[in-house]
Amino acid sequence: MQAYLPEFTMEEKEKLILYSSLLKKWQKKFNLVGNSTLAHICERHFQDSAQLYSLLPIEEKDAPVYDIGTGAGFPGMVLAIMGRKDIILCEANQKKCIFLEQVKKHTQTNVIIDNIRAERLARKSAIAVIARAVMPLNRLLEIAEPLIKGKGHCVFPKGKNWKKELVLAEKFFHINFNLVKSLTSVDSFIFVVKSIERKNVIQ
Repeated sequence: MQAYLPEFTMEEKEKLILYSSLLKKWQKKFNLVGNSTLAHICERHFQDSAQLYSLLPIEEKDAPVYDIGTGAGFPGMVLAIMGRKDIILCEANQKKCIFLEQVKKHTQTNVIIDNIRAERLARKSAIAVIARAVMPLNRLLEIAEPLIKGKGHCVFPKGKNWKKELVLAEKFFHINFNLVKSLTSVDSFIFVVKSIERKNVIQ
């Protein structure tokens, strides 16, 4: 298993240009992304999100992909712009949801935006859970484990501290995963988690 960087179609590029414009405008009012990344939105956010497309399972009826703590819409909004029709952007911050609704409207993207904490999502309802730059791996696994149904799995890109996060996570969970090299950062990897089982840890 490996990620790849797809070529955006002309239509996708036009939508991403609109997305970028809205992001820069709203960033002046709300802290949506790191200010240092605004000059490199395509590489830091769009392409970094797009490489997850090839790692997602095949779409399944009535089993969405939850993007938990989506924030400014990465990676889920980009994946929806690319054609995934099963993405639900889950975000507890109402102001960020208003921004996402604007992106959805202006880009005419088929995506659901849910102003909800991930812990309140329906159990055993998702074909996949994705998240980017939102919380440590052990916390992601804790939230994702009850959400996944059947043979669904999780896709979590991680930065240079991925080894430390893995060591901590494996204290609490048995996980079956593939580690995929990120194509947008030399220090980053993507966890494709195929199964999660809680350990009986004595506190």
